[in-house]
Amino acid sequence: MTENDKSLNEIVSTLLAERKRDYRNKIILRLFFFIAFLSLIFFVPISKDISISSPHVALIEINGLISSETPASAENIIPLLNRAAKNTNAEAIIIKVNSGGGSATQSKIIFDEIRNIKKTSNKTIISIIEDVGASGGYYIAMAADQIIASETSIVGSIGVRLDSYDARSLFNKLGIKSRTIYSGENKLILDPFHELTSDQYNHVKNLTQEIHEQFIADLIESRKDKINPENKLIYSGLFYTGLQAKNNGLIDDISSVYKLKNEKYKNIKIHKYNSEQNIINQLIQTSLYNFFQLKTY
Repeated sequence: MTENDKSLNEIVSTLLAERKRDYRNKIILRLFFFIAFLSLIFFVPISKDISISSPHVALIEINGLISSETPASAENIIPLLNRAAKNTNAEAIIIKVNSGGGSATQSKIIFDEIRNIKKTSNKTIISIIEDVGASGGYYIAMAADQIIASETSIVGSIGVRLDSYDARSLFNKLGIKSRTIYSGENKLILDPFHELTSDQYNHVKNLTQEIHEQFIADLIESRKDKINPENKLIYSGLFYTGLQAKNNGLIDDISSVYKLKNEKYKNIKIHKYNSEQNIINQLIQTSLYNFFQLKTY
């Protein structure tokens, strides 16, 4: 190899090293900005101080997936309900529901809190179902004094589901074996790579049935003078349009938040109590929701 060839190789090696260094620095810089961006989303404080000194109607929204990790959690919603109940200037509370459900537990906790507020407050509580008030969304809505929806709203879906999959045949085709070290014969009861025995299936079925029965009991208690308890179809997981839901007693009236304001609260403002949350934060929180969490939708 000549001296010129050696020099050329050294130049090429130097250029490649510089390009690698520049590329690495760009990756580090982008990662830094990405982490800073996430920090802004998650850690910038959002003011929860709602001070309203004039008469108004409190509006609390239940949007999207109901779970402990989303804006429609008991931790987020209950303080808003209590704040509205204690505010002497709030003449009524509207709970606007746009949710197909989620966690049975979170829905039940919010339902119970609304019932408690009704016992200690003389404020009228109205649930308004917009696009969807199904399963866990309806569970929350049915705690109110009155439920209204649009003709084309989706209402109902009173049932419980728990998702699990059997991926054993797929893994066998791919030549992949699952090796899980565990103790407790039922520890892997919902593991997609282990067989679900009939006893385990019955256990899970009984669990969902128990929660379903609680849902039905709360429905009958909340709507006892408005539904026919013998109509088993409304407990079967079916969902209905707003018109159908009115006919079977699941809602009281066909209306909307706008019609309600014009008809009943024309001279006072409707104030949204929910803290404004960054939409990206909501999307990230929803995507992190535990896939195997028990759902009521």
